Amino acid sequence: MKKIHFISMMALAVMVLCSCSNKDYQKAIPANATLVVKMDVRSISDKAEFKESKYKMMLDGLLATAVKGEDMKTVKKYVDDPQKMGFDLSTPLYFFMVGEETVGLTLKTGDEGDLNDFLQVLNKQGLASKPTEKDGLKCGTLMDEITYTYDANTFLLLASLKGREGVSNQARELMTLKESDSFASTEAFDRMNDDDNDVATYLNGDVFGQDVLKELKSMMSSNSLDPKDMDAVMTLNFENGQATFKAKVWGKNEKAQTLIDEAYDSFDNIEGKYIDRVSNDMLMWMGMNVKGEWLLNKMKENQSTKEALFVVERAIDIEQMLRAVDGDLAFELQMEDVMSKKEPEYIVYGTLKNSDFLADVEDWKNTMKDYDMTMEEKGKNQYVLTMDDASYKWGVQDNDIYFSSLNAVTKNEGKSPLADNKDDIKKNKVYLYINLARIPWGEFFSKSEMNTLQEPLDKLQALVIKGALSGEVTLAVELKDKNENFLKQLLK
Repeated sequence: MKKIHFISMMALAVMVLCSCSNKDYQKAIPANATLVVKMDVRSISDKAEFKESKYKMMLDGLLATAVKGEDMKTVKKYVDDPQKMGFDLSTPLYFFMVGEETVGLTLKTGDEGDLNDFLQVLNKQGLASKPTEKDGLKCGTLMDEITYTYDANTFLLLASLKGREGVSNQARELMTLKESDSFASTEAFDRMNDDDNDVATYLNGDVFGQDVLKELKSMMSSNSLDPKDMDAVMTLNFENGQATFKAKVWGKNEKAQTLIDEAYDSFDNIEGKYIDRVSNDMLMWMGMNVKGEWLLNKMKENQSTKEALFVVERAIDIEQMLRAVDGDLAFELQMEDVMSKKEPEYIVYGTLKNSDFLADVEDWKNTMKDYDMTMEEKGKNQYVLTMDDASYKWGVQDNDIYFSSLNAVTKNEGKSPLADNKDDIKKNKVYLYINLARIPWGEFFSKSEMNTLQEPLDKLQALVIKGALSGEVTLAVELKDKNENFLKQLLK
């Protein structure tokens, strides 16, 4: 019986999520919420064209096995027109947590009479108790575990990992919150609603999302930031040809905000001077605009990188070379045959403010002999460095320096794979492009897994991670077909 109840509840959840702003019903979320997720379910459903999809037929079949008796016709009515359940599904729904134990979901009430009828159907199916009314609020339970409370404006579900004790009173308190005590009065709420997005998530740095905030802190290259001094809103939007995830981080105090701003102030906008050099063998490309002194200090913060610098420094003044960097810096990972077992090739380009270190190259050649290294000149300011049985190319031309594996492609023939991204790249301070269309997915999944995943994986073009503004990081999954919505392409 519990299994049937669970299937019924899952079907109900899918009906709501696949059908669908005012601050009134959002006032039921307390200001101290540790996690808030806003979903524009109507937008998601429309973009996925759910009503015409195979998943709609799957839901019909699920309900046919879960719903008992004559109520099947009524439930079918709800599937075909979820608005008849009594919710205003033109507005987003909000899932939230208080602390780490209490979870809630709030929706805007539409037609209260329809909602009463809907709950009566659930009651006949053994899924809900009959509502009781007190002080203008109607209350009951779903599955004997979840408390529901509603009035003509707001419908609230509330549950606790500790059990039902006290939840009913807590639900009543939330339904009567003043706006000043609600999440709707906070900066985080305003940031969640800055733009129209399909999904927006708020993470409170004090309690929730520490791992996520640590990753965002790392991406901002700031070791001084404490995740507990940060809040974040993350949004997800499904567009034609891509899904875009954006994280917005801000400090809870002036010191934390200053550290966030300083992390972004270390970068300038990418000028794009190395985009046309990207080879057709590119698997990954990363670009930024930095000063070498800052880059060197960041490299020294990583122990393994610091040790590598020490090894090279014995023969080459690598620190002098890095300090001379000032401007665009680009890294490209290449592989001509993605199915081969060879190691990928790579190349790094950098813009120089001076090339004074070239005057010391002859001295380096003499010094490195003591460490079993050699450096052979291959043209004006062009060299092959050999150490530890491996060889590398490096050189300087005009105000550019490059360092690469021995067989890396250093000159592109034809149109750059990133030519169409050039304008977007130049709007950002950091830009990472992973060429998903060239990934040999069969190396990572079994044959049986590939039978399921082959079709959606074949639609992928790229993963892009970029940053333009202080405290913001954007991740986009791009598809080869730019004309249809991301959700429709992956779900059809």
